[in-house]
Amino acid sequence: MNAPYKDCEKCFATPFCKRYSGETDTPAFPEWCNPKFRLNKALKLSEIPRKYLKANFYNYEVDDDNRYIYKGLSGYVENIVEEVEENGTNFFFWNSGAGTGKTYNAAMLLNHYIYKTCMTGKFDFENPLALFVSYSELMDDLRYRRDDEAVQKQVSIIKEVPFLLLDDVGAGTTSKFTVEQMYLIVNERFNEGRATIFTSNFDSQTLSDEEVIGKRTVSRLMSECVGVQVEGRDRRKVTVKGVIKRA
Repeated sequence: MNAPYKDCEKCFATPFCKRYSGETDTPAFPEWCNPKFRLNKALKLSEIPRKYLKANFYNYEVDDDNRYIYKGLSGYVENIVEEVEENGTNFFFWNSGAGTGKTYNAAMLLNHYIYKTCMTGKFDFENPLALFVSYSELMDDLRYRRDDEAVQKQVSIIKEVPFLLLDDVGAGTTSKFTVEQMYLIVNERFNEGRATIFTSNFDSQTLSDEEVIGKRTVSRLMSECVGVQVEGRDRRKVTVKGVIKRA
């Protein structure tokens, strides 16, 4: 297939781009793609780690371990804008095992929301449409640098962004301070009906412990929530390239 633009190569939108597939006419005059520019900017603002930028339904490798997740999330992915903006749907991905795909599936929801909103007036090139946040890094910032202007600005964005992913909730060192800070963030999002995804190696009962994040916070996160227990093998082990041993 002849790509309509030079920068179609490695574009995240290639699997679903109607210009690339020929379904939509491509303007003859530009050498670069404005939708790609908007998408890349929106993804950059989202702070989604590079490893998960291609997490979407088009790249989803379905197998016996994740088929139930693929089927269960398909409707939510299809209607992700409505789920986020009208229903305020929360999502909880959990499992005690490592590498089962919790973060991948969570990032996939963020990506699809960005795909569907970055070409609309909702995107202003300054504020993220969705945001990926590491829970442990956020708590460290609040514990040691909470008076920094940059940290205060980040917390404000976290509270107000339309779609938030809190990754690995409960990881790291917890304290009364981190429990209270988590509550303040979640409570404001809950009161404003903003959608939040959270992943964890702990189930909701363990997270409810007052030494983890507490009952009040979990109660709010579980409101209007889709829970997904991500079972199966450690997918990271499959990527091991071999072992070099001494002869």
